[in-house]
Amino acid sequence: MAITPTTLQLFRQIKAQQLSIATEAILQSTLQFYWYNEEKQLKALGSGVLLTIDNRFFVATAAHVIHQGHGNTFVLLGDYEVTLAGTWCATTPTVVDLAVLELSDAAQLAELQRAYRFLTLTDLSTRRRHLNDLYLIVGYPATKTKVYGGYSHAKPYPLQAQEASGFDFATHQLQPATHLVLDGTGLVVSASNPNPHRTPDLEGSSGGGVWHNGNYLKGDPAREKRLVGLLTREVYEGRGPGRRRSLLVTRTAVLLEFMRQAFGLSIPAPNTRKSKATPVV
Repeated sequence: MAITPTTLQLFRQIKAQQLSIATEAILQSTLQFYWYNEEKQLKALGSGVLLTIDNRFFVATAAHVIHQGHGNTFVLLGDYEVTLAGTWCATTPTVVDLAVLELSDAAQLAELQRAYRFLTLTDLSTRRRHLNDLYLIVGYPATKTKVYGGYSHAKPYPLQAQEASGFDFATHQLQPATHLVLDGTGLVVSASNPNPHRTPDLEGSSGGGVWHNGNYLKGDPAREKRLVGLLTREVYEGRGPGRRRSLLVTRTAVLLEFMRQAFGLSIPAPNTRKSKATPVV
């Protein structure tokens, strides 16, 4: 039986509904970072995820998010600007682009636990292959965050993207074991917009989670989801209308190894290239 436009539209609606359920669950563990730029304007800076391992509590993001903020980085908890207390450890944001904060303020931690859900190891996936090659990116693009009336009005953007084919890892000094590469070229669909549309500018989504949703069309998408990495960079190749856009994702296995070294966690060392952690003052 041929798929009619009405049938295709219905399928997209069902798919978007399931992805919206997954997105709502993901946002419970996703932070947005802000900073004041040189003109003292409040600006969206990046995204991050909340993790707990060994009864310790962390925020993970991309290193370039923290470096760009020059120490002037905070989150919003209710109506308050909160600079999270703790020690940042970060890579040099070249090949591996990661930064992790271990939270040290008990009052801040209690407030975060009331407002958010910290991911555990069971919420993570270190596999390189999954049920399919579709992944869900959830972050806070700066273009969708507006500041007016003295308040920030943020709108998360959940983008489903397919694993890229033919990406030249060697040219970019990357390895498939450390990075997942998604295709950001051409038209896409999102959980909030099931109709094909151009991929928006994802600046501000850096450091946000990238998820695999398992069999989300049949199972519970809020339970099927697994964090597979953090969005860290966009790469453009070529010129003109045919220019290729790739989204680089640092895999969860690399994140865990980075955290194991930086914070002395009692988790197994994965079979990935090690990344030296350095404290950020």
